[in-house]
Amino acid sequence: MKRADGEETKRKIVLVALELFVRKGYHGTSITDIMNNVGLSKGSLYAHFKSKGEILLLIIEQYKARFIDEIIHFANDSEGNALDKLNRCISFSAKFASEHENLCVFLTFLTTELKADIDFEPMLKAVYRDYQRFISGIIRQGIIQGLVDKKTDPDLAALTFMALHDGMLHQWVLNRSLIDAKQYVRTFREIFIYGLASDKGRTKPQ
Repeated sequence: MKRADGEETKRKIVLVALELFVRKGYHGTSITDIMNNVGLSKGSLYAHFKSKGEILLLIIEQYKARFIDEIIHFANDSEGNALDKLNRCISFSAKFASEHENLCVFLTFLTTELKADIDFEPMLKAVYRDYQRFISGIIRQGIIQGLVDKKTDPDLAALTFMALHDGMLHQWVLNRSLIDAKQYVRTFREIFIYGLASDKGRTKPQ
């Protein structure tokens, strides 16, 4: 029972810290902020985490496991072509953002703040590198299949996909009351997929 209670407290700490990091930034959030919002003494919080940085690293690990690893699995769990896989990536991202908003947007919001921090930059880059390699691989496959314009640079196209995705999340958080979510995702899908596709890819049913 004590172990279960301990895991539940740890989960609450992570969720509260995640929300505060998204709202106030990593450096703008103190251990006291986390402690007060969870309802723990500082000693009780340190019984679960050695530092605020350790909480952040765990959140990055969760983002990789629950978003990056799962989007790769979801896209590959299909016999479709490269454009089908890109469409599955977009569908997964939209669903994930609707169900886990803070986890989905926190790296988007914190990347600028953390990119020069030697404690977090290597892990941050590794997560994004895994994502880029996966998307780049799909695009490269699309070129081989004749569905993506052969002049496309897969690595740059993957970075463009990631940039559009992060920008969409940012604007969704700022303007959700003005945005039709389904139409928003459809617009992203059409702009990126159509812009990437060869003539064959544009005429082939998706």
